[in-house]
Amino acid sequence: MINTKKTAKEFGFVQSTVENIFYNESLKAQMIFTHNYPGVYVEIIKELGDKRVTIDMPYNLKHGVCKKIKYRHNEENLKKDIKAMLSAFNSFTEDGFHEMELWQLGKSKDYGFVRSEYCPKAFVDKNKISVDLMDEIKRNGHYQKKLLCKVEIDETGQPYVAATK
Repeated sequence: MINTKKTAKEFGFVQSTVENIFYNESLKAQMIFTHNYPGVYVEIIKELGDKRVTIDMPYNLKHGVCKKIKYRHNEENLKKDIKAMLSAFNSFTEDGFHEMELWQLGKSKDYGFVRSEYCPKAFVDKNKISVDLMDEIKRNGHYQKKLLCKVEIDETGQPYVAATK
C-alpha cells in the first residue's frame, strides 16, 4: 500500500482539507492522488494566474516503445513519476503545450520523434513541424530544437504530437 501522505510530503506538498489532495504553496500547485485498482494515479494541477494546467502521469519508454503510465502500485516507481512530472512542471504552458526536443527525423523527413524527461519518445508528423524549422533542419541537419507540443495518446497508449506551436 502506497503512503500518499508521506510521498506528497517528500515533494513539499502538505495535505489540504480534502483527503488525497495536497498543496505546495511555493509552486502554486495541487497534487491529487486517485486510488485505482491495482495502484495509484497522480496528477499535479499547476495554477497559472486564472488558468490551471493538469500534468498527469508521465510516459515510460520500454524496449523502444513509449506508453502512457496509467497507475503505479510500487511506491518507488510512483516517486520516479512524480519527479519527472515536477521536473517538467515549468515546461508546460497554460494551454497544455509541453516543451520537447526534436531529436530524430525519418529518412525521408516525413516524420520524426520528440522527447523530454516527461515523455521520452513521441511520434510527430512533418505537417506538425513548421516549414521554417523543416527548412533549417534540411539545410543544417541539426535536430536538437525545442518545440511546444500537445501530446495525446492513440488507442494503444502510445504518444503522438497532436499539435505544435
